[in-house]
Amino acid sequence: MADPTTLALFSLFCCALYFALQRYQLRHLQSANPRKLPYPPGPKPELIIGNTRHIPPHSSWLQYTKWKKDFGDIIHLEALGKHIVVLNSYDISHELLDVRPTYSDRPNAPMLCDLMGWKGIVPNLPYDDKWRRCRKLMHSILHKDAIKDYSPALERYTRVFLSQLMDSPESFSEHLRLQVTKIDLCSPRKSNPSSNRFKLIVVPEDTIATATKVAFPGAVLVDTFPLLMYVPSWFPGAAFKRNAKAWKKIVLKMVSDPYLRVKADVDAGVAAPSFTSACLEDGTHDERDIMWSAASMYTAGADTTHASLVTFFLAMATHPDVQAKAQAEIDQVIKANNKLPSFEDRDSLPYVNCLLKEVQRWIPATPLALPHRAMENDYYEGYYISGGSIVLGNVWSITQDEAVYQNPKQFWPERFENLETAELDPYKYAFGFGRRSCAGVNFADALLYIAVVSILATFNIRKPRGENGEEVEPKVTLTGGIICRPENLKCTIQPRSDAAIALLRSIADE
Repeated sequence: MADPTTLALFSLFCCALYFALQRYQLRHLQSANPRKLPYPPGPKPELIIGNTRHIPPHSSWLQYTKWKKDFGDIIHLEALGKHIVVLNSYDISHELLDVRPTYSDRPNAPMLCDLMGWKGIVPNLPYDDKWRRCRKLMHSILHKDAIKDYSPALERYTRVFLSQLMDSPESFSEHLRLQVTKIDLCSPRKSNPSSNRFKLIVVPEDTIATATKVAFPGAVLVDTFPLLMYVPSWFPGAAFKRNAKAWKKIVLKMVSDPYLRVKADVDAGVAAPSFTSACLEDGTHDERDIMWSAASMYTAGADTTHASLVTFFLAMATHPDVQAKAQAEIDQVIKANNKLPSFEDRDSLPYVNCLLKEVQRWIPATPLALPHRAMENDYYEGYYISGGSIVLGNVWSITQDEAVYQNPKQFWPERFENLETAELDPYKYAFGFGRRSCAGVNFADALLYIAVVSILATFNIRKPRGENGEEVEPKVTLTGGIICRPENLKCTIQPRSDAAIALLRSIADE
């Protein structure tokens, strides 16, 4: 084994080589700017390291939103030769990320993709043939018309959640996570909410939580210095490699185990209907495409949907007037039927649909859209965006834009009621942009609708109570990774009436 001095010198050499390569690339990109236009404005870079120290490792969207006041709707940062462009308005995000195809790629994230094993997840794939194949596979069961086939299964799982909520309302967040996970794995036909097959899907929350924290530029040092990937795991300061190695085993097991189970069932002729079994039985698809597409639908959907539903509980606990108005609309539609609302009732519930939009806007589950990568040099409004730049759509800034939303900090579904004067629909940005937008938006929307309308029909949600029984303001702390949700939310949840209790008990007996 080499002595410490040799290792230190080798590390310094690698860093110096990396700096030289980055500077060479920077000069090359600058020479590729024939119009000699400036980069967008941004905080003043420091010598050598640029804006490296300015990029927050978590909740970065808050800092980017603050910078909007100083630098405007498009901001440029440079960290050791890497260029980052932040888009703080919907109009610019739409023009660049929705309209222009050059921003359809993803940057490589060494920590998340290479070290932790998330490289094959479809949202992380580069814009290439594999991504197109996987996206087509997912679209086959997630397009708007196909979602109708899932309606009975979504309603079944929601009834299970309601029964759990009546039995232990204090654990509402855990019940939400469990049922959302099962729903994301379900088949549109004959899915059993208590089936033992779901026991295969066990991913420690800290693994998912870590993935959500390291997905953005500046979150971890190895993304700034990719050569650190090659530092030995035993090297001082290399705990990130040891942790990533353990997480990678869990991730790959999470991806492969369900697939191998279904494949064995298909081979034995006993497979239940599902996305994976249908693709395998078709026989024309690459098996790794099937495996990673199936894993993507679970990992990409479960956490974001859970976050939106927890935000819904917070909104209802703190806005009883909104809750009462939505409940009155639901009661009017299902009066005298003694049943839960269904998907067939959705067109008759316009205020509930406005409420769903406001949940997406008020605390967006993904406040910073997943990073895009400019595949070639581009220009916008007199500014230069170099090829290879990481481009971020700041969803949080869009939701708080006073030029777009009246009183943006207020939870107010009425802003979407009048079609002629309605404010910007958050579904245009809350699920990403352009060709890299979420493939499961229709599924997520259907799940959110049936969960929210069923909860409102049967339960009242109020602020938590203190030691003397008085209502107290809930303590709200938002998570700071790629997924944003109220953390450790407490509230009071009770059935609305004796009739609601009777309905819930009848559901539990089914």
